[in-house]
Amino acid sequence: YLAGVFLSHPPPADAPYAFIRAASVFRNAVMGLISLASGFSLVSGLGVFLLGFRVAYGVFTGELDPTPIKKPLGDDEVKIPNVLDLMMGKKPNRKRKR
Repeated sequence: YLAGVFLSHPPPADAPYAFIRAASVFRNAVMGLISLASGFSLVSGLGVFLLGFRVAYGVFTGELDPTPIKKPLGDDEVKIPNVLDLMMGKKPNRKRKR
């Protein structure tokens, strides 16, 4: 689409030389960036597709287990560490040097 727009709307022939050169630089930059983005999207999409294929293969062979991990009942207590001690470099299970 964009190449057609550039082709159907060229700079006028009586335009200054600098304007014609700037228009061609802009056209080349836009087309180059779009082609670069298209290639990047192709490689990313191909990588995601191959990753999905590998996960499906792993599930099929039994290497990966899609069932969720079940927690034992009654283990809902979460211990939150003292963040200040962690930032100060204090280890909770170490004895102090005297």
